[in-house]
Amino acid sequence: MKRSLTLVIIVVVAALLAAPAWNFQEKKPIAAYIIKVVKDVERRASKTEGWSKALALSELKAGYEVRTQEQSLALIKFADDSKVTVRPKSILTIAGEVQGGKILNRDIYIERGRTVFDIKKQKEEQFRFTSPISVASIRGTEGGTGFDPGNNLADITIITGIAEFASSRTGCQVQVGAGMTGIIDSTGNCSADTASSGQLNNNNPTSGVNTGTVIDTTGQAPGAQPPAPQPPPTPAKFTLSTPGGTLESGKGALIKVALANPPTDISQATLFYRIQGDPSYKQSTMTVSGVNVEATVPAADVRAGATKTFEYYFSMLGANGTTYTFPETDPEATPYTLPIKPRIVYIKIPITTPSGEERFLQISYEE
Repeated sequence: MKRSLTLVIIVVVAALLAAPAWNFQEKKPIAAYIIKVVKDVERRASKTEGWSKALALSELKAGYEVRTQEQSLALIKFADDSKVTVRPKSILTIAGEVQGGKILNRDIYIERGRTVFDIKKQKEEQFRFTSPISVASIRGTEGGTGFDPGNNLADITIITGIAEFASSRTGCQVQVGAGMTGIIDSTGNCSADTASSGQLNNNNPTSGVNTGTVIDTTGQAPGAQPPAPQPPPTPAKFTLSTPGGTLESGKGALIKVALANPPTDISQATLFYRIQGDPSYKQSTMTVSGVNVEATVPAADVRAGATKTFEYYFSMLGANGTTYTFPETDPEATPYTLPIKPRIVYIKIPITTPSGEERFLQISYEE
């Protein structure tokens, strides 16, 4: 009996050792290397340690900081050949995890200064650049992003690809495409506009100022506009960002929007909604919290119907007594829309077979 038990244990261990290697792979901190150094570049493993001189091929692990002085530059390379240039007078921290050969996540926190990047597209991973006031999510993108603590402004310029640029304080978000610059200020306002030729050159990873072949004495590319972002221009009109996605029939829906540059405080907001084809709109008082406005549509009011379309618009009252509607022109006739996924309803009907057996007939339909 003892010999049989020993044999079973040996078989189990052998089976475990023969299992796929990924079963035993653990998540590990990400690593990168500094592949180029221009003048004075330093690194440290954590804020509790002192700075040390960084050299070419110095390793950077998750939690490591990199600091560049005036007229200095560091070029960082990851295992997937993604590259990040650390511009003069900058401090950043890298973070992330890998599992086997797969990159799970990466984040570069910019305490001050600027980085220019060439990020290779991964199937699932999303690369993030964060600052004290912003979050930029990118995937397979070239461009540059920075944070100026003096003006408390963050910006991003995209050369190729696209980025979602959001305020970490208010949630205000803009989509920044190729040839555009996005800006976020300390109050949480966000905007995006066409980038100037100077901004494009200053944030292009192949330009001399970002490869170290041109000495940057001012923190900007020769002839370029200063990299420090400027306050966002006042838009011609008050706007908001509408939600996306698909609603589900029979499930309540949170309708949440972020206001962009309201001319006055919003004291009251109302959501008007209906299923496309219904004769009239229902309404719900919305909660106003700073630049965020939201309301929940009851589950009973979300149904696919024949059109499978949810229609809605907003009416908002400003502290100055002005009423704003979104859309602005004839909102009842031209509302915003969201698709509704129908709910499948199953019904069991008891039947008796010709042989006298009791069975059930199941039918289904879209609600």
